[in-house]
Amino acid sequence: MKTGKVLMLACLALFAWPALGAQSGANHFTLDAGFGGASEGHGTLKLLFGAVRPFRVESHGQRLVDGTFRLDQTVRFQDKAPNRRHWLLSTVQADTYAGTLSDAAGRVTGRALGARLLLRYRLKGPLVMHQTLELMPDGTIDNVGKITFLGVPVGRLHETIERRSYAEQ
Repeated sequence: MKTGKVLMLACLALFAWPALGAQSGANHFTLDAGFGGASEGHGTLKLLFGAVRPFRVESHGQRLVDGTFRLDQTVRFQDKAPNRRHWLLSTVQADTYAGTLSDAAGRVTGRALGARLLLRYRLKGPLVMHQTLELMPDGTIDNVGKITFLGVPVGRLHETIERRSYAEQ
């Protein structure tokens, strides 16, 4: 009887596998799916020995004629003037990106893995940002970042990014 149940479960798994793959494909992170149009993020940044600092980011992303993806952002911390920055990202190969960020100290590299986008770029000096952005089924993005100094974690950020409707723009 055990063997029959195992075989039945194996058959069900084989039939369900294509459907599961289709579901994950529907939530595949692309630059357009994640950042196309207007969005707003709310989050916190915590640096080693520093206080937790809330921030807000207004973004607008679009695909340019040459195929490059441009993301314009305004980052606001409570105690600072707004910082305007922009990303230019190009597809290197399927699910792999490279480009620039106006306030980074070098190239940006990225790789999509299913619903996640992994980004890496150098900040000032030996500081490096490692971000994992996860596209959720409802369209929001969970952004978790780790800042390292010579490989040692010295800061973290967490942000929730939501699309803005045309009425809010």
